[in-house]
Amino acid sequence: MTKLAGCIFAAAVLVPGLASAQMIFATELVEIRAAPDAEVVEAEFPFKVGALGATIAEYDAPCSCLEAQISDGGRLAWDPGTSGTVKGVFKLGTFKGTVDKVIVLRMEGETVPSVKLTVRVEIPELVSVEPKTLFWNLGEPAVPQAFKLRMNGEKPLKIVDVSGTNEQFPFEMKTVKEGSEYELVVTPKSTEGRAFGLIRLRTDSEFVRHQRYQCFVVIRNKPAEAP
Repeated sequence: MTKLAGCIFAAAVLVPGLASAQMIFATELVEIRAAPDAEVVEAEFPFKVGALGATIAEYDAPCSCLEAQISDGGRLAWDPGTSGTVKGVFKLGTFKGTVDKVIVLRMEGETVPSVKLTVRVEIPELVSVEPKTLFWNLGEPAVPQAFKLRMNGEKPLKIVDVSGTNEQFPFEMKTVKEGSEYELVVTPKSTEGRAFGLIRLRTDSEFVRHQRYQCFVVIRNKPAEAP
């Protein structure tokens, strides 16, 4: 059974631009705050049909993570005065933070879609890693730098495993506050050559999608100075 987000907020605002399509939507934006354990969330866009009726020629959600559904079994032709719903089913996967995905509808007689519906999902990050990438410039001192790890959930979380893909970047995990705040200190062995590495973190979260995080380390050419 899929786990749905607990809170859905939709501003019921009439969208004048959609009236010409004869499908008048109560809102073109649905905002959802996903629960920490959510794997799937659903957003509904109710509509009413104008006096001329409406026929949907084509509908799509360009991202494979979002499935678009039309009520009444996917009915495309709608009589005047009837009402229905466009639903978006969003698989959260590995997304984190605030994510916007769209559903588009092209009506009969149109060459381009006239209806654009946005699903905005706020996906909690139980672990924040800042910055996402540490950089060193070629030939400059191989000084230590640190990732700041902060646990944002209601329950404490521990880092139970850390692994790296490149031995050029040895690291040390430091506990600032157990279950709440950590520092991952990285000191490259040398900056004489370009290099890239990935550091993987594993937590003891009860939620599978919040158990694995990653950050990056890079030795690069010194960026050109702005003129």
